[in-house]
Order: sequence, then structure tokens, then C-alpha cells
Amino acid sequence: MVRKVYNSLLVFIWLVRLNAAPAPAAQPTDPLNRLNPRSTVTAFLESCHHRDYQKAAGYLDLSQIPASRRAREGPELAKDLESLLNSAAQFDVLRLSQSPEGNPTDDPNPAIEHVTNINSNDQQFTIELERKQAGQGPSIWLFSADTVAKIPAMMPVLTTESRIEAHLPRFLVTIHILETALWKWVVLVIVALVLAGIWRMLVRLTNRFLRWVSPRVRRIGSVEWAPAIVDPILILVTVAWFRIIEEIIAPAALARLYIGRTLLLIVVASVAWGAINLFDYVIVRIDRTLNQRQRVVSQSVMYLGRRTLKTVIAIFAAILILDNWGFDMTTILAGLGVGGIAVALAAQQTIANVFGGVSVIGDAPVTLGDFGNFGGVSGTVEDIGLRSTRIRTLSRTVVSIPNSSFAGMNLENYTQRDKILFNPTIAVKRGTPKDKIRELMRRLEQELRGIQYVEVGRTPVRMTGYSAASFTIEIFAYILTSATDEYHKHQAELFLSIDDVITASGAELV
Repeated sequence: MVRKVYNSLLVFIWLVRLNAAPAPAAQPTDPLNRLNPRSTVTAFLESCHHRDYQKAAGYLDLSQIPASRRAREGPELAKDLESLLNSAAQFDVLRLSQSPEGNPTDDPNPAIEHVTNINSNDQQFTIELERKQAGQGPSIWLFSADTVAKIPAMMPVLTTESRIEAHLPRFLVTIHILETALWKWVVLVIVALVLAGIWRMLVRLTNRFLRWVSPRVRRIGSVEWAPAIVDPILILVTVAWFRIIEEIIAPAALARLYIGRTLLLIVVASVAWGAINLFDYVIVRIDRTLNQRQRVVSQSVMYLGRRTLKTVIAIFAAILILDNWGFDMTTILAGLGVGGIAVALAAQQTIANVFGGVSVIGDAPVTLGDFGNFGGVSGTVEDIGLRSTRIRTLSRTVVSIPNSSFAGMNLENYTQRDKILFNPTIAVKRGTPKDKIRELMRRLEQELRGIQYVEVGRTPVRMTGYSAASFTIEIFAYILTSATDEYHKHQAELFLSIDDVITASGAELV
């Protein structure tokens, strides 16, 4: 299940990146992407990673440095600031605000954003961003002039080589990936594998414990729902332990950014996984309360509802991930909206059939196994799917009717009858004496009232027609059964009884 959730999130992320529409021209833009604190620091670290310190200097407020020295000192200050951020183990880019206004709670001045703290020479320095107006353009975030001025004083916090690195092979120390020494990546991979193994072991132990404890706690409450969230919760615990160990290993700031994005993907997917598991548990509980007939019919609706909710959860999870990764979700959602409208127009008949199926299943005018007349087709309902309803006809053929059409038909359900109408007519010759006709009608009524499985009204036998050749006598009664086979048996007995009455009365039929 977790693999399916991860795959769904990755597929959705790939799709939105393909469908993302270009940003509207009216929105403010900045070529260096300095419109919010997180984007400023992320773009700064990526520029440093590409050794483009001239560009990285564009993220520093150099207003307090004489213009003649900025081109020389700016790149050096950017390089030193990168080293400072790499050394701050507690620094995490993902904690910075993505709002153009920044985080208003971290400083009384709304134009100031705290990035991290640096301890050096028994002093604590604060690295800050400041929001400034860039000429006629939009407001941008820069490392504040005060922070830039303190960079030389903060540099002694760095050490040339740790004790661990002094005992490692040189290639593990000299090779860097995302500004992080290779040995740190090796340790992080080993830690991840070990924690994954521990997670699997804890899952097995926890599930065994729940299976053991479940029968013993039924008197005080069920714990059947617990297995649905055991795996996701243990994943969150494992991620928390990895974060603790990551701070001890202290990879570079850019590496922490990408590791943090990966962990965010795992955390959000795990929460989505747990939510889906809980929903599946609720569906199963509801399904258990239904009888067999209702369960068979409700499977289509439950299937559609389950898939729809899973899709919605996966989409919201993907949106949360993309938003935290710095994508402009307004533009992406607008692009997906246009694409969604096009898909909806192309698949409108399919959508109409789906909603028609939901309507039929929800309103339940017919269920599986019902026999009736459905828009001129007589037969038994064999399946009510999301696209069509299948009817097994009396000729043993199968007719598939699109749900959009089926929902609008006149559906005559014979199975739901509580009794069946018995309504034959008798044509008596016109030359028959009137007394014999009256006697015939009296005896027929008497006969019908004396049969236990027949229900009659005030006038079960009535004369409804007159012609040059005959009088038409109608019998109106109900046979008290809903089973067609039983009805036919009773109908045969009634016809024989009626024939006996006609013979005894001496009336002649046409």
C-alpha cells in the first residue's frame, strides 16, 4: 500500500510539472527568485553549489559596502556565508516561510526573517533576511546588511577537519556531493538502511502484539482499527530518529534541503497512507453491517467512493509536497484546471454513465437479482456497474444498458411486488339467459372469496363490456404471492375452478 501511495504522489507530481501553465505576466517576478525567504536561501545555496559566487552575491545586501569594493568582496562574503550555513547543523531551509511577507511571528519587525543562529567565540550571532524594495520591481528578500557585516566575525566557528575525518581514507573526505563529504553520505545511507530494518521488525512485533491483545480487550473496546495506522506511525517515528542522527552527522545546508524534501515526501505519504487505511477500515465496517443483497449492490458505489477518496487524499498530499518544495501551486492548479475541463468535455458520456450508475445504486429502484421490465427489456438484473447495467433476458441473452440511459427509464420491478394481479376476462354469448349470467357472476365471486390465497375487493367479478356477440365479464383479484412460479401454479388452479363454475352455471362462452 505504501508503495502505491508513493507511486501515486510521484506520478501526480510529474503530471503537474508537465501541465504547469506559465505564470501570468501580471504577477511580480524576480530573475533571482528572491520573492520569499525560502526561495532566497534555496537559490543562494544552489548558486553556491554551482560555484557561481558572483550570482550568489546578488542575495546579499551589500549596501553598506562601497560600490567600488562590492564586485570583489561580494563573492567572498557569499562563499563565507555558504560555509557558515553548512556548519549550522540545526539550520533547515524548509523551516523558512514561503510567504512573500515572511513569518511575522519570529521578529517584531515584519521585514526581518530569522534564518538560523551561529555560535562563535562564546557569542551567538543571528543570520537574518530583510525585505527590501528593488526599485520599481517587487519587494525581495536579501541577507540583511547587518548579517553581511558580521560574516567575518562569525567565520572562526569553522574548523578545518574533524577528528573523524582525520582517521578516514582521503577520498571519503575530499569527494563532496552537494557540498557534503562522501563519508557523511555513506553514514546517512547506512543509517537509513538500519532504520528501515528496525522499522520492519517493529511492524512485525507490533502487529503480533495487536493480534494477541485484540481478543483480550473486546470487553473494554475494539482495537481493530490500530493495524491500519501502525505502519505509518512507525514510519514517522523512524523519520524522527533519522532527523536526530542527521543533525549529529551535520551534512551541508544544500544537502539538508534535499534530504528534508525527501523526508517530507515520506512523512506526507505516510500520513496519506494512514488516512487511506483508516478509510478502508471504515468501509469494511460499513460493508459488514449490510446484508448479502445490499453488499453486492453497494460494491460499485463503495468502489467508486474508495477510489475517489484515495485520489483526493493523494492529490492533496502531492499539492502539500509541491507547495513545500517551492512550486507555484496557483499556476499549477490553474493549468490542471484547464486540462481537467478538456478531459471532462471529452469524457462527458463516460462521466454521465458513472453518475447514472451512482444514481441507480443510491436510489436503488432495482438491485441485483431483480426481475422486471426495464425500458421494454424484460429480464433479471445481473450487474450494476459504474458504466452500464446488464440485464439477462428471458431468451438468456445479456443486454447492456448505459447507466445514463438506464437511470432515465421507466423501471418496472416485478421482484418487489407484494402480490400479483389476477385479471382474466370471460366473453359470454349474448344469447345466454340473463339469469344464468347473474348466477355465473355470483358463483364466481363466491368461489374467489372462498380461496385462501386470493385477495378480492368489493366487486371482484364485474361486467366490463357489451357487444353484438357477447358480454365481457372481468375478474379482478390478487394472488397473495410475490413468486412468479407460485403465481403460475395458483393461476392454473383458478382457471380450472372458473371453468368448473362456468360449466355448472350452463353459460356458453364465445
